[in-house]
Amino acid sequence: MQHAMPTASPDFDFGQPPFDLLTDDQRTALAGALDIALYPRDAVLLSREEPTDAMFVVLRGTVQERRGGEVAAVHGPGDRFGLQALYGAAGAGAGGSTARRFVAAEECACHLIPRPALEALAADNPEFGAAIIGDFAQRMRDLAALRSNREMAALTMARIRQAYLHPPLFVDASASLRDAAEAMRQNRASSVLVRGADGAVGILTGTDLRDLVVLDGRPVSEPVGPLARYGLLTLDRDDLLFNALVLMTKHAVRRVVVTENGAIVGLLGQSDLLAVLSNHSQVIGLQVEHAADPADLCRASRSIVELIRTLHATGVKVSFIADLVTELNRRIFRKLFELLAPPDLLANSCLIVMGSEGRGEQLLKTDQDNGLILRDGFDCPYLPRIAADFTRHLVEFGYPPCPGNIMVSNPDWTRPLAGYKDALFNWIHRPDEAAQMNLAIFYDAAPVAGDATLLAEAKDYLLGRLQDNQMFFTQFARPALSFDTPSGLFAALFERRRAEAVDIKKAGIFPIVHGVRALALEKHRAETNTVERIQVLAELGALDRKMATDLVEAFTILSTIRLKARVDLPDDGPEEGAELAVDNLVYPDRLGKLDRDQFKDCLSLVKSFKELIAHHFRLNH
Repeated sequence: MQHAMPTASPDFDFGQPPFDLLTDDQRTALAGALDIALYPRDAVLLSREEPTDAMFVVLRGTVQERRGGEVAAVHGPGDRFGLQALYGAAGAGAGGSTARRFVAAEECACHLIPRPALEALAADNPEFGAAIIGDFAQRMRDLAALRSNREMAALTMARIRQAYLHPPLFVDASASLRDAAEAMRQNRASSVLVRGADGAVGILTGTDLRDLVVLDGRPVSEPVGPLARYGLLTLDRDDLLFNALVLMTKHAVRRVVVTENGAIVGLLGQSDLLAVLSNHSQVIGLQVEHAADPADLCRASRSIVELIRTLHATGVKVSFIADLVTELNRRIFRKLFELLAPPDLLANSCLIVMGSEGRGEQLLKTDQDNGLILRDGFDCPYLPRIAADFTRHLVEFGYPPCPGNIMVSNPDWTRPLAGYKDALFNWIHRPDEAAQMNLAIFYDAAPVAGDATLLAEAKDYLLGRLQDNQMFFTQFARPALSFDTPSGLFAALFERRRAEAVDIKKAGIFPIVHGVRALALEKHRAETNTVERIQVLAELGALDRKMATDLVEAFTILSTIRLKARVDLPDDGPEEGAELAVDNLVYPDRLGKLDRDQFKDCLSLVKSFKELIAHHFRLNH
């Protein structure tokens, strides 16, 4: 920024909105804090390289807002800019996107309102504060949009080792076509590698087999050696995936052989390569699908950590990450249960996940929250062993045990449908703190494996037993106010000198989740996802549409900051592939300016939402 010499400020136009909202005393205070700066033509008033701590109000002349050399807007006398430009500059600088600069189109003068003065006025005059900040949700969307999407750059640097490699399947050259077909069938492979007598290695694909036997009429007893194709296309495991794509395209083939230290370690298929370039989650999905035992699943599960890191680093939205991680987790849970449970148990039970997993909001591997609903009358004598093995394997996969013991290994959470209905009846009609917690957790349940109608019947029973009992819903909603949320739009908590940690889950995320959950339960809604609940509540008129929009934005941003605090670890953090610790602590002084400003605004909204919940459920009476 090209600095200008501040001078004494002439009269400020308090008739311009939103300054017309200020009281006489507030106008006097602002007038005493104002500076005025003069800028020559082509001077840069504000840019991402040199942020400012003041808001600009044009007094004389015009200022051009330029993005990438083009004029995006022109600001004349009375127009203001600065605070939102600061957020925009932070976003542009963080990702290297098109820079935003404010340049004097002619000699101009601007009032400078120091940030401390503006914050004091906003805190003292909420109406002015709301106007100066502007629409919360739109501001949050603008800030999020300015984050650079580095996805393509990251994926162009992806290595073959990040892709799923099909294990090499070898047959001798003397093996028959029938032998090759049987080997493919047993190993669910689409090709075999053929070892020649001279040490050469060739390949025979399923398509080759079809053409040789069906079209050419060759007998299935014929040896594969002379029929295989040699001169394989090979790449090292550390080569770029795009090199593999170019090689496949150039030679019109669907797979290449991958080597490491000269030895064949697998085959990279075209579909697997494209899956990585379009979505790393497909690789883990294939690993889960092909898992033959819990050890295979464990390897796939450990890959989720790197998936989270990759998606976050490439700028993928947190809601998309949550969808992918939720789906992959559920696939792993389903596959594990199918590996452990015999067919009769699968047919007569429903494996459920609860908590953030049930709501589809899982971003990291947090505590297990799962259960099993059995069909009434079904007896499984070996169930305790299966349940214990299920929990044990998940711990090995990196999913910690639930401190509240809400897991299938606990008989209280593995019971017949009638037993769950009895528990629901007690949780509703004999509520205590534990009962309300159990009810909230179960209300978020989602089916993972087995017969989903068992959970549907239990949920129908839950919603059918609810009555318009004000006392019940008051008690159910009360935990939304259990934890303190830092107050004040510009609370001192967010000054850089403060190092105290904030539990982002308790201060921001949980109040939204549980407050929305209480409103949804009151309306007997079956949705489990927090965002979906907010949208439905808005449609029903149970939640103001502006508040609903703001809550969705705030929930997304808080979840993003929470994830970022765990993923953006220092150099001495966990090694690659290690599990990400989940302590929910965020240090405001360690956040970048963009995140810090978003954080404080989100918590301000949470504070307002908690007041709404307290009023709605009469928690202050």
